[in-house]
Amino acid sequence: MIMEKIAELFIILILVSVVLNASSPFIKFAIKLYSFQSLMLAFYILMGAIHFNSINLYGSFVITIIFKVVLIPYFLFKTLKKVQTNKEMDMYIGIPEAVVFSGSLTLLSNLIAQKIIKADITFGSFVFTISLATFLIGAMLMITRKTLFSQIIGFLTIDNAIFLAANSITHGMPLLVELGVLFDLFVSILILSILILNLRRNATA
Repeated sequence: MIMEKIAELFIILILVSVVLNASSPFIKFAIKLYSFQSLMLAFYILMGAIHFNSINLYGSFVITIIFKVVLIPYFLFKTLKKVQTNKEMDMYIGIPEAVVFSGSLTLLSNLIAQKIIKADITFGSFVFTISLATFLIGAMLMITRKTLFSQIIGFLTIDNAIFLAANSITHGMPLLVELGVLFDLFVSILILSILILNLRRNATA
């Protein structure tokens, strides 16, 4: 019971970090929030690993720390430093509207979870609500932000939501599958970072 409460705290903090991201135009802060969000995801997976004594979940915890908490934020910070920009200057909707939409999407996610949830998800149905809300808010960030950096953060947020749901439903995906998915994600971030730098050079040329 105590472990379940701790796990729920971690996933609540995931949702809080996503809403904070929607309420801030600062890109550096958004990357820090993504790293924090990924750390909370890793700790949630660790709770599941301890609870089920699952080797797959322990492996998920380790590779989440390596890829999502350390490597991806590192390359994003490195690219951001070279681009020398730190603020989303133009958005399709304002910050207050984004926060209201985030709250509405969370309520919608809760309604959907109550209708379709199954009982065998790790630590109960609450995690499905959070993962769906995180997915929808991440999609909102991709749609409403114009800067490529902010859209990348939205994409990474969606990936975290899928990762959270997958590890909760399956009690740990096979490690080779997770490594393959995360490696593809890492390569995608590298390619996008190179694209950002090239766009910046062309803009200043």
